Amino acid sequence: MSIEWDIEELAYRAMGKTEEETEQAINDGDIDEALHGKYQVSFEQFSKIVKDLLPFTPQVQAGITGELFHAFVDVKAQRAIVKGQVKEKVA
Repeated sequence: MSIEWDIEELAYRAMGKTEEETEQAINDGDIDEALHGKYQVSFEQFSKIVKDLLPFTPQVQAGITGELFHAFVDVKAQRAIVKGQVKEKVA
């Protein structure tokens, strides 16, 4: 999966959709229309905001590799939605 798909998933989840509704919306919908209706931004603008905020999210460790990532997470499902490599390790 690409980071764009992950960001699209985050957008729909931020708009209150469940995992199942999000998958259906991604397959059927127009993310630009949905984002503009809710936040008055395009997908390109939302993506830039997400990428700029990602370094401010908590660091999480991958279970198998032990790599550290910054991630927007779904706590209930215990999984990352959007993640990016940690550039600077926090003690």
